[in-house]
Amino acid sequence: MSIHVKTSETLVSVGSDQLFVKRYNPQDTPTSKAILFIHGSIEGGRIFYSLKDTGLGPWLASKGYQVFIPDFRGRGKSVPKISSKSSHNQYDAIEEEIPAIIHHIQSEIEDVELNFVTHSWGGVWLMSHIARHPELKVNRIVNIAVKRSISIKSFKKWFEVDLIWRRIGGLMTTIFGYFPAVEMKIGQENESRGVYADCKHWVYAKEEWKDVTDGFDYIEEFNHRLDVPPTLYITGINEYYLGHQIDVKRFMKEVNGKQDKFILLSKDNGFAHDYDHINICTSKSGQRDHFPLILSWLKDKDCSQWENSHV
Repeated sequence: MSIHVKTSETLVSVGSDQLFVKRYNPQDTPTSKAILFIHGSIEGGRIFYSLKDTGLGPWLASKGYQVFIPDFRGRGKSVPKISSKSSHNQYDAIEEEIPAIIHHIQSEIEDVELNFVTHSWGGVWLMSHIARHPELKVNRIVNIAVKRSISIKSFKKWFEVDLIWRRIGGLMTTIFGYFPAVEMKIGQENESRGVYADCKHWVYAKEEWKDVTDGFDYIEEFNHRLDVPPTLYITGINEYYLGHQIDVKRFMKEVNGKQDKFILLSKDNGFAHDYDHINICTSKSGQRDHFPLILSWLKDKDCSQWENSHV
């Protein structure tokens, strides 16, 4: 199914780095409603759109939103690429890159209604930024397959996370000077050694969520917040550890949002597929399956209809 939208590309400066931003606009009357998409670790913004401009990002643009999809530092078309000289860490993603893109959107759209859609670790970065900035006005958030730590125990998790990602990945990071996910054939994008180290620390700090750089306690902050933007959490039944429903719900409890909802995408719940970590964003069936639910969430001011819907 073709999607009719207008596209443009730009670079946003963050220090000496340039973040690539893909923008999709509806073809009809310009709108003040915007969505900032945030990708996860070892991936780029392409998780949200294809080379033919299909996917969740363009689809939401066709429904009336101005969509901004960045590649964070060193990933995708951002420059320079990740290398042994890359010195940025997770704090920089939270406190430099996200604010830079938000400022860009606010400079482009007057009186913008700001929404967010994230995938995987991108949701952890976003909610970390939300915790630090209660003054930020946000309409709604959609977190897709987002977890901060992994509690699931299985051979697949042990082999792919504990052995390959943590142990062998740590050794390869020492050798290369950055986390070579592409060379290891376990990801679409490489990570700086700082981002990799910080991410690893949070994944294994199950009961604690504190910033490695300045010690900011995110759980403590959220425990006192009553104004967390309404957030929809979605994951697939075929998430074995990267976004398992148990860990997604654990993250929801850490954020402690008062208007949050959860949807599990499975055939038993009436969806077209038993979705996994990738096809939850890329499947062509999404346009008639769960993408409309995401659109409804972004538009809905009354959460009551969600109480018994697909949960």
